[in-house]
Formats: sequence, structure tokens, C-alpha cells
Amino acid sequence: MTGRKSIFITGAASGMGKATAAFFKAKDWFIFCSDIDKEKLIDLENLLGNDNIIYRHLDVTDKNQYEECINSLSKRTNNKLDILFNNAGMTEGGFFEDIPYENHMKLININIIDVINGIYCAIDLLKNTPNSLCISTSSSTGIIGLGMAAVYSASKHAVKGLTESLSSEFLRFDTRVSDILPGVIDTPMISDDIKKKLPKDGMWRLTPSSEIAKAVWDSYHSDKMHWYVPKELEELELTVAESPEKTRDNLKNSGPLS
Repeated sequence: MTGRKSIFITGAASGMGKATAAFFKAKDWFIFCSDIDKEKLIDLENLLGNDNIIYRHLDVTDKNQYEECINSLSKRTNNKLDILFNNAGMTEGGFFEDIPYENHMKLININIIDVINGIYCAIDLLKNTPNSLCISTSSSTGIIGLGMAAVYSASKHAVKGLTESLSSEFLRFDTRVSDILPGVIDTPMISDDIKKKLPKDGMWRLTPSSEIAKAVWDSYHSDKMHWYVPKELEELELTVAESPEKTRDNLKNSGPLS
């Protein structure tokens, strides 16, 4: 991979991670694809091939596994990493009290602890790489908490807050920190029933995964912290700042699934 820039992607085997891996392969980057789903990783390998790509099984909640993956990467990149993309995540909907406690804890481990694990394990490589980027997947629910997704919303607020704090801290060693706040992205997480209920335009329209890949690319070439996909979601951020109560009530009638 001599001379190539490198990207480490979690949750790379499907959806947004898969689209990002394909995008950066077309840009001739060296790519480390990790995912907990071994079968989907094999499918991804069959799709993208082995030229300048490594595929590894990874449970992002297991810090020891994460360290092993980063060590494997570092041997191929001379201890450098241009982009860490903390993308792996899960969602679960329902009334807070109807979701088992264990499910809430699993979601927190996958959506928050995995990001912390990734940054801890990769920070030396990021420090060793000029103009490196640590980017994580937050969510439109990181802008305002949505009903029927309380703990998921909390986890994505945490990612957004971590991004804002570390973007200040990491300036001291030339690593930028950003996040992506997706709306409704066309991934396997979105069922056909949900797709039928979505509007054709506006912030809650169905957006292709390729737009996430493009946001990662654009973020690498920018100092911007928050990336809204689609861009209309930035308007939601402004309305929340003005009146979270009014925004909450309006979303009951105009949200993605209303």
C-alpha cells in the first residue's frame, strides 16, 4: 500500500460502511474493512476483491479484538492511519419500558463504547499521520431525541458530544474530529414498510448510502465538524436551538414515520 492513504471502517460489510468501502476503493485508498458479520464480510470481499483491502471480523465492543485489528493495520501502513471511520451501530425502536434492559445495554455498548474503543486503539496512528481524521456516525436523533428511540437517541447525542469535545482536544496533534448525522438512509436497517411511509422530499426522504460515503470523503477535505445527510437536517438543528419543545411537538406530526 506504499503511497496510498488509509481508512479503517467499522460496520463495513453492509449499508453505509459498504458504500464507503466501495467509494474509497474507487479513490485507490488502502482500506481496512471490519464487521461482526462474517458472512457479509465474505460477500463484501467477493464484491470488492483483495487488492489493497483487508477484511477482519471485529466485535467493536471487545477492546482486545480492536487492538489486534489496529496492530494488523499498522504493519501495513507504517503505523499511520488517515481516516478512522467509527460507523458500526445498531438501532432498536419501541417504548422505553417495553424494551428489555439488556437490549438497552447492548445498544449503548455498540453505539458508544465501540467509538471510544476505536479512538483509544487508533489514536497513536492518528497522531502519527498529518491531517488525519476521526469521523463517527451519529444520527438525526443526535439533533433531537425522537419518540420510540430513547436510548438510541441518547447514544447518538453521546457520539455528537464526544465529537465536539475531541475536535478541540485533538487540534494539538493535527487530527480533525467530525461526525455524520444521517436522516433516513437506504440500508438494510430500513424495512420496506418504513420506506413506504417516507416522504418523497425534505429532510426525512430516503437517502442513498452513497451520500454517506461522499460525506466521509468531503469531511477529509474540510475542517467542518458536523455533516448533515441530507443537508436539510441542519435546519432541524436550528429549530431545536430555538425551541426544543416546539420542535418536539411538530415532529409528532411531521417526523419520518408520522
